[in-house]
Amino acid sequence: YRTLESGNVEFRGITHLRTSLSSFIALLKDFETLPEWAYRTDKVVTLRQTSKTEAYVYTIHTMPWPFMPRDSVLFSHIDQNPRTLAVTVKGHAVPDYIPLNDQYVRISSGESFWQLTPKGEGTLEVVFQGYGEPGGSFSESVFTTAIFRSLVKFYLWKLPYKTLKSMRHHIQSEKYQKKRFNFIQEPPSEKLDHLFSQDFVDSEASL
Repeated sequence: YRTLESGNVEFRGITHLRTSLSSFIALLKDFETLPEWAYRTDKVVTLRQTSKTEAYVYTIHTMPWPFMPRDSVLFSHIDQNPRTLAVTVKGHAVPDYIPLNDQYVRISSGESFWQLTPKGEGTLEVVFQGYGEPGGSFSESVFTTAIFRSLVKFYLWKLPYKTLKSMRHHIQSEKYQKKRFNFIQEPPSEKLDHLFSQDFVDSEASL
């Protein structure tokens, strides 16, 4: 992780795995099961789908005691580089999109970033990166501030590690491996046709 000029702490994790671009996007779009592999994620729902590649997404995040759970609203956008075929899924916080919920502390600013880069022989380099301003009011005492900062850094160290580790297991599911999207172009050199069938093309699916 690193500390940004804003004072927020940014995390970054990288892994490599054998899968297709569409399979990874299918995994990210399966919001119902996302809490099973995304670290400290309790619930994810789509608030509004604006296109096949854009959506407003609501997430509830668990927090260690004694802090209240957080919630966030991100505007998510999928884009693919036509030359490299790398796919990025970017999200930025839109905290005022829905009213506050007294049960949670709204994350006031933040960004998430997934980059999927084909590396040949059916392999992707996966980069998971982001930061979030935790929100809420904290005591100005050195004791509380020190504890909170330590917890944030510990959490941000575990976030990409645990998320990417669990993701590697979940993405092996057949329901992801056989997905195709008409807005995602797979590398032409990849011999992945045996994994896919046109019966699984989902022209309506979107994130």
